Amino acid sequence: MNPFEIQIYDIVGKLVSCIVSVFITFQYFDTRFTRVYNTKVCYILLKILLIILNFALYIFNSPVINISFWLVMIFLTGKMFYYDEHISKGKYFISNCVFVLAVSVCESTGVILVNIGAHFMKEKPDAAVFSFVQTMTGSLFCILLYYLVLKRFFIRKRTERITVIQYTVYAIITIYALVNIGEILFLFTLEMNRMKYLFLMTNAITGVFLNLYLFYFLDMFAENRELKYKVALYEKQASFNYNYYARQIESYKTAMGVIHDIRKHMRVLEELKQGGIVPEIQSYADSFEDMLSPLLVNQYCTNMILNIIIHDKLEDCNKNAIVFDIRVHDVNLDFMEPVDITTIFGNLLDNAVEASRKAEQRNIILTIYPFNGFIYLQISNTFSGQIKFDAKGKPVSDKGEQHGIGLENVEKTLLKYSGNIEFTVAENWFMAEMMFSQLR
Repeated sequence: MNPFEIQIYDIVGKLVSCIVSVFITFQYFDTRFTRVYNTKVCYILLKILLIILNFALYIFNSPVINISFWLVMIFLTGKMFYYDEHISKGKYFISNCVFVLAVSVCESTGVILVNIGAHFMKEKPDAAVFSFVQTMTGSLFCILLYYLVLKRFFIRKRTERITVIQYTVYAIITIYALVNIGEILFLFTLEMNRMKYLFLMTNAITGVFLNLYLFYFLDMFAENRELKYKVALYEKQASFNYNYYARQIESYKTAMGVIHDIRKHMRVLEELKQGGIVPEIQSYADSFEDMLSPLLVNQYCTNMILNIIIHDKLEDCNKNAIVFDIRVHDVNLDFMEPVDITTIFGNLLDNAVEASRKAEQRNIILTIYPFNGFIYLQISNTFSGQIKFDAKGKPVSDKGEQHGIGLENVEKTLLKYSGNIEFTVAENWFMAEMMFSQLR
C-alpha cells in the first residue's frame, strides 16, 4: 500500500473513535438527565456536529486538546440541551466532567494494552496502522467499561443489576473482539495485498460497532426483563388492593342492610312512644341509635370503591392522630375501572398516611373536582425530613429497590386516561397533583 492508503487507516480509526465517544456520551445524558427539547432531530444534529468537531480536532493528535474539547462540549451540552433540577448546578457539571475523564481513562486502558502487545512484536507496523489498532482497541474498552462500570457508578439509580449470564456474554464478546484486533495487529506486519488490508480494516470496524450494538441490546434486554418483573408486581399489587376493597364493599353492604332493618324497629319504637308507652322506651331508642351511628358510612362521593377507600384511610388517620380534610366535589368516576381507582387512590393515600404520621404536624388534604372534561386530583400531606427526587422529578423511596413501585403503577394507570402527575414540595407539605380525562 502507498503512504496515502496507509493514512486512511488512521483517519478511519479516529472517525470510529469519535462516533463511539459521542454515542456513549449521549447514552449517559439520555439515561441520567431530562432533555430540554422534545425534537429528536435537534439531538441527532447535535451528535453529528460533535462527531465532526471532534474528528477535526483529532488532526492535532493531542490527548490534552481532545480532553479539553470534551470538557467544553460536555459543559455546553449539559447547560443547553439537558437539565436536572434536583441537584445543584455545581454538582451537575462536576459529575459530567468526571464522567468525561472516566471515559478517557477507559479508552486509554485499551491503548496501553496495545502498546504492551506491540512491545513484544519483532516487527513494528506502520505508525498510521498502529494508530488505527490503538483507536479500535480504545473504543472497545470504552464500550466495555461503560456498560460494566461507568453506567453502574454514574447512573446507579436508573441501572439494573447485571446477571452472571450477562457478564459471561459481555466477556465473550469483548475477548473475541480483542483477539480479532490482535490478529489484525500481527497481520499488518506481514506483506499483504490491498484487498486483504481493506478486509482487515472492515473486519475491525465491524467488530467495534457490533460490540457496541450487542452491549446496547443486552442492556436493553436486561432492562426489559426488569420491567416485566415490575409489571408483574404492579398487577399483583393492583389485584390485591382491588380484592381487598371488593371485600370491604360486601361487608359494608351487609352492615347497611342490618342498619336498615334496625331503623325500621326504631321507627316502631318511636310510634309506641307516641302512643303513650313507658318513657324509658325513648331513652332506649336514643341509646340504641347512638350505638349504631359509628356503623354508618359517610357518603363522600357516588362511587362505591372510592367511598370505601376514603373511609378506610380515614380510619387509619384517626388511629394515627392525622387530620384528614376531605374536599370531594360532585364527580362521576364511573368511566374508570374499579381496579384503576384502587391503584391511584389507594397507593397515593397510603403514601400520604405513611409520610404524615412521621411528621410533627399531621395533616392530609384530599381534593377532587371536575374541570372541563377532566378530573383534577390533589393529595397533600405534611412530612418530616427531606424528600429526594430522581432525574425525572419523581420522589425516591428510601426503603430499598422494591419500594416505590406503587407510585410507578399510579403513573402507568394514569396514562390509560391521558393523565399525568406532578410532585411539588412547599415547606413541610408534599403535594401530588393529577389531571386525567373522563374520555378514553
